[in-house]
Amino acid sequence: MTVPGQIRHVRHLFKVSCLAVGFSSGLCLSQPPSGVHNATVRLEPHEGQTAFKIGDPVIVDLVFTSRSPGAVVKTDNNPVRPLSDGIDVSPDGGWVRTHDTLRGQSTDGNSLASLSSDPIRVPVLLNRTITFLKPGHYEVTVTTERLRNSSDILRTTPLEDCEPCRKTNSVGIDISEMDSSEESALVASLSRELDNTSEPVKIKPTPEAQALLAQAEEQLTQHPSDQDPEKLKALTQKLGKLATEQIASIQKRADDRHATAVRLACLEGDDALRAKVHFIATEEDHADPNISIAWILIDGLASSRNKQLQLDLLEDAWRNPHLLPTYPLQSAREITPGRAGGFIW
Repeated sequence: MTVPGQIRHVRHLFKVSCLAVGFSSGLCLSQPPSGVHNATVRLEPHEGQTAFKIGDPVIVDLVFTSRSPGAVVKTDNNPVRPLSDGIDVSPDGGWVRTHDTLRGQSTDGNSLASLSSDPIRVPVLLNRTITFLKPGHYEVTVTTERLRNSSDILRTTPLEDCEPCRKTNSVGIDISEMDSSEESALVASLSRELDNTSEPVKIKPTPEAQALLAQAEEQLTQHPSDQDPEKLKALTQKLGKLATEQIASIQKRADDRHATAVRLACLEGDDALRAKVHFIATEEDHADPNISIAWILIDGLASSRNKQLQLDLLEDAWRNPHLLPTYPLQSAREITPGRAGGFIW
C-alpha cells in the first residue's frame, strides 16, 4: 500500500472507531476537521439569470459556505488577472474552449476573504474561456481552487490534481441567437461609453477641499501656542474623507469602463470586431494592465467569428503611420490565426 493509501486507511479506521463508540471518546471530540474540509461550494445562476443570447456575458456564481472557521476564499474576479476556475460544459458541440485556464496568484491581497457561516458569492465569467456558437441548452460545472486553508493560500497546483480544488454541481443555461441589428446598436452604444471615458481622470482639489486646505495651512503656520489641535484634527479628517470619496469615484469609473469593455469583448460579430481592434490599437500602452482595457479586448478576439477580418484589421492598424505600435497591438497580431506565428485560441 502506498503512503497516501496508508494515510487514507488510517483516516478511515479513525472515523469508524469514532462512530463505533458513539463519539464518546474525548480523542474523537478533540479532532475537529480543518476549515477546507468543513467547507462547501455550490454553483448558482448569477442574479437568477439562466437565459442568455450569443454574445452576452454568461455569468454564474460560486457560493462558498462553511460550518467552521479556518478557510479562506480567493474572491478576485478582475478581468485581466489569472483565473482560479476551470469551466466544463456539456454536451460537446455548440461551443468552443477559446483559452486554456490562465492560472496564477492574484496580486490583490484584499481579495482574500475569511469564510464563516455567512456565504461568500464569487461571480465567474464563462466567456473568458468559453465561447457559445449555437443556441441550445447547456450544463455548466466549475472546478475551482479558490477555497483554501489559511495556511496554504500561496500554493498553486494543477486543477486536475488539486487537493483543495472542488468541482461544483451543474447549472443549466439556455442560449439563443442575437439579432445582428441588436448587436450593431449595442456596439455603437458601448463604443460611445468607451470613447467618453478614454481620457485619464485629472485630479484637482474641489472648492471645498481648497477651503479646508487653507484653514489647515492657517492653523499650521500659527505659533504652536495659538494652534487648535482639535480643529486641526477635524480639518484633517474632513480632507481624508474627501480624498477617499475622490479615489472611490475614480475607481468606480475604471470599474465601469472595464465592465463596458467586457460586454464588448463577448460580442462575436463584425461590428464588434472592428470596435475591439480600434480600442486595442488606440488605447494608451499603460505599464499597468489593470488600467487598460486593451487586454480585456484582446481576450475577446477569440470570440470573434470572422478571423480573416480580424487579421486584416490588425495588420492595417499595425501599418497605420498615425498609430503607435503598442505592445497590446503586437500581442493581438501574434495570437491571430492565419498570420505566421499566430495560433488559434
